[in-house]
Amino acid sequence: MAILSDFTRIPYANGAVFQTRFLYQELRRCGHEVTVIGPHDPDAKPEELAPGTVALPSVPLRAYPGVRIPLPLAPWIFDPKRWNFDICFAQTTTLLLQFGTWLRQMKGVPLICVNTTHLAASYDALLPEKLSKNELFQASLLFAFTRPFERLFSGIYNQSDGLVVLSEGLRTYWRERGVTVPIHVIPRTVQPDVFDQPLKADPYLDLIDRQGLPQRGPRLICAGRLTREKSQERVIRIFARHVLPQEPDATLSIVGDGPDMEHLRATAASLGVGARVIFTGEVPWTTMPDFYRYADIFTHASLSETYGNVLGEGLWCGTPTVAFADGMGVSAQIQDRENGVLFAPGAGAEGEEAADAAYGRAVVSLIRDPEERARLGKAAAKRARERCSPLAVQQRLADAFTNAQDHAVACGIHPVAKQPKVTQWLTTLRHARPWTTFNGIIYLSGHLRPARASQRRNAVAHPHIGA
Repeated sequence: MAILSDFTRIPYANGAVFQTRFLYQELRRCGHEVTVIGPHDPDAKPEELAPGTVALPSVPLRAYPGVRIPLPLAPWIFDPKRWNFDICFAQTTTLLLQFGTWLRQMKGVPLICVNTTHLAASYDALLPEKLSKNELFQASLLFAFTRPFERLFSGIYNQSDGLVVLSEGLRTYWRERGVTVPIHVIPRTVQPDVFDQPLKADPYLDLIDRQGLPQRGPRLICAGRLTREKSQERVIRIFARHVLPQEPDATLSIVGDGPDMEHLRATAASLGVGARVIFTGEVPWTTMPDFYRYADIFTHASLSETYGNVLGEGLWCGTPTVAFADGMGVSAQIQDRENGVLFAPGAGAEGEEAADAAYGRAVVSLIRDPEERARLGKAAAKRARERCSPLAVQQRLADAFTNAQDHAVACGIHPVAKQPKVTQWLTTLRHARPWTTFNGIIYLSGHLRPARASQRRNAVAHPHIGA
């Protein structure tokens, strides 16, 4: 099997790459040969790469430190004799997908694509703050950029043998955009080897002590990559306006790192809650279970999650959760008042403010009701294990692989590698050109909103893909 990934190692906490690690490990454990194919990472150490990793030429995406953009700039990439796979699993948000469709057309390799990112929210995050809030510019972006890219990806998915999405909402989303191949809804798993470990030392004690705060006030946690689409700014605003006035001993810990770190610090300071909002920076993934379990409430405001790994992890750990319904990954994981609390996000300034106030009241209510927190936490852990255990996810993936192989046979693919050289060259050109163009645009757009220098280096250790 080939796994196409946007990462050949784990440079920072990232749901897609953790799932690549899980899939790589489980397939190897079952006796399969697995090759990870992705962008060359000059910071990767040999021990961080899975054995047999194929690294493609790449350039950095300046808006996201640790992300590299793969480009087809080496002739060996399109040498059909080099590749010999039974199936290709493309877990990528870039036009590395074109390599998968080239393999399918050139060699007849069945291809499964995975949609891991809500495209509109992801590309919006590359914009400078002022442009992101300009309605006229946003409308122009939708017409000139977002819709064409959705059509582009729909066309690629329809050249595959199946699409994996992470929620029913995304199945509907892509059906409405013209995807006709089989769509499989498969949630991400939570890895028990990490998240079922015995409880360790309380990670909040040193953080709270450093800020000179009482050791045991109510603890809220918000975890994830610090970027605009994750909406940590909204969580801070709710905390400042609707929670802290009612619970003055509460703290909000923002766990993670990203290009919006300094902006979020400034937001907390401007709202007068800088002393009560704790920024941990990025922490090792293996310590996250303790952050979830020692917290009182998990707060989540993102509306762009195709799944939301941090949400799944928090639910698995039994952390009572308050979130906004997004019709996608969050709505797929939380049933309101059964395993968490879910609110409509509101529309327009007045609607959002009303939703924020309701969200804040729910947080305060849970802080004051330990029995309700315990009930929601127990139900959350139970449902997460039923839906997202490794065994359940493995079975769904195995069914998707079998279905993809059957689909490829039914399509009657005639490998171009058996046809004249000129046909092979033309086929390669049809895939190399959009790959180069699209990924080149993403590379250039990363210069619109580059990350600050302080966020370019990260010494946090995460598991290796091949570990």
